Amino acid sequence: MLHSRAVGMALEERVTRIMNLHRRANGSTALSASLSIVHQTCSVEAAELLLGLDAAWVDYAAASVYAALMGKERRKRLGAYFTPPGLVRYLLGRAADFGVDIASERIRDPAAGGAAFIVPIAREMVKRWRDAGKSDREVIALLSSHLMGREIDPDLAKLANALLHRCLTVEYGMSPDLAASLELIATGDSLAAGVDDKADHEIGNPPFLRLAAKDAPPEASRFDDIVAGRLNLYSVFVRRGLAALPPGGILAYIIPASFIGGPEFRRFRLRIRQLAEVMAVDMIEGRQTVFTDVVQDTCVLVLRRRGSDIDTVEADTALSNYVSGAGQVLSEGAISLPPGDGPWVLPGQAENLPSTLSEWGYTPRIGYLVANRQQDRIHEGPAPGRVPLIWAKAIGQDGTFDFGRGALFRKHGWVDVLPDASYLIETGCVAIQRTSARNQKRRITAAEIPEDFVSRHGGIVAENHVILLVPNRDDPVPAKLLAAALNTTAVGKQLDRMCGSASIPARLLSVLPMPPVPPGA
Repeated sequence: MLHSRAVGMALEERVTRIMNLHRRANGSTALSASLSIVHQTCSVEAAELLLGLDAAWVDYAAASVYAALMGKERRKRLGAYFTPPGLVRYLLGRAADFGVDIASERIRDPAAGGAAFIVPIAREMVKRWRDAGKSDREVIALLSSHLMGREIDPDLAKLANALLHRCLTVEYGMSPDLAASLELIATGDSLAAGVDDKADHEIGNPPFLRLAAKDAPPEASRFDDIVAGRLNLYSVFVRRGLAALPPGGILAYIIPASFIGGPEFRRFRLRIRQLAEVMAVDMIEGRQTVFTDVVQDTCVLVLRRRGSDIDTVEADTALSNYVSGAGQVLSEGAISLPPGDGPWVLPGQAENLPSTLSEWGYTPRIGYLVANRQQDRIHEGPAPGRVPLIWAKAIGQDGTFDFGRGALFRKHGWVDVLPDASYLIETGCVAIQRTSARNQKRRITAAEIPEDFVSRHGGIVAENHVILLVPNRDDPVPAKLLAAALNTTAVGKQLDRMCGSASIPARLLSVLPMPPVPPGA
């Protein structure tokens, strides 16, 4: 009998409670705990919670338990974030909208841990082939030739295959021996040179991870045409996927949205448009509420491989929905794709923003000091050779600058600096919080740092979570007016349309459309 407190509980809450139960249990590995859900050998309390879930949510619960027990650091190292069922359904529907025929074409998931896409696709394939009169052995043979996955983590590959076997035996009544003969998810690195499973389409949620130079994929020079900074795993997966697809093939991924406007993705934006038509870029509502420990915006990206590459990329548009974490369409629109490698612009009301930061007389500079790497240089109080250290906390949501607030919060407000240091700012300027969230009161949080404060202390230094807008000519618009303009709703919404990440790129601020320069300023 289902425990009374589990009745009426939201699906997400059930999964969270199941995860927490396994976190509290001692002695279970991530694989053994997740397999206990697959094989229905978990605790009575977990079993009661599972009774309220359909097959897709049971699979998600098993993958979520694995994620919870694999540890935050290992999850980040692998870039492993599992997709909830509502978004899986949405992505598969989006792929079908653009011509993917699940029953007749070959589909590949290049990062198939958790089987979030493999099992739902298999579910649909089995249904169609059974409706067509195919025997179980024929269905197994068709699955082995039409559906394929690869996963770099051996235990995740085992879990994915176990979820597939559970689907075939429990949901479709196939014999366990016949189901066990099918191993669709191979253990291996999809980015390894020479890996090509000859798929017609790719669907999945590749790893989210910014790569250090030492972690570059094998033969990283294959991806030189998308590099304009440090590589991110998801961009490498997109590039590899397009290289492997035939003309007309669809690539449908859930990935971070940082590529939309980030300057370090300019070559990536250009190259994928040379290789493919952009069919859709759908923003997903929420961050950590959708993917565990993810602190960046995510989107659905759908591309169609061109018959041949093109050299010149013209202005274009693509479909762009705003989608809830449950896969519900909240709004519809179109994303603007400029010529070349410029930032893509999400749907929204066009505003009167005819100028840029340079016309206001300013240049953005990222804060120099990385506090956790230079702790010996920061101090609680002033002394000769020290200047104020500007923390993000000093920039108020109300547009005010309060040095004391930032210093008190971090307990260190002063930094050692040489008089001729290039990062020492010796003029009044504007400070911006470098990291912002879409649900903040303001997307951009800016404040004037007055000239008298800077001159009184012999200059300032900002830490790395602050962007300083510094005058680049003798007659800039007053910093107070610039901060006020940046804090307007119109400019914040424009940034939202161009920036798909929680971190505001300094170079994006250089091209961000701004209000008209005030007359006489």
